[in-house]
Amino acid sequence: MLALADQIVLTNPDGHLDDALRARLGEHFSPEEIVELGMIGAVLVGMVKLLFAFDLVTRETSCPIVKPGQS
Repeated sequence: MLALADQIVLTNPDGHLDDALRARLGEHFSPEEIVELGMIGAVLVGMVKLLFAFDLVTRETSCPIVKPGQS
């Protein structure tokens, strides 16, 4: 599950789910459960993106997501 989260986070804009991870997930979850886990992750990532876009949260210094033009 954590490996799936790593592949759908904001720092991975391609969001590619590789075949090896899909096979590993298939050992523990049904295809429907894998899609559901992905949907939950997508909703959470979208929520984070909204919070950052509207400056509704204070970014931690360790946050890899920065405003355009900032480093």
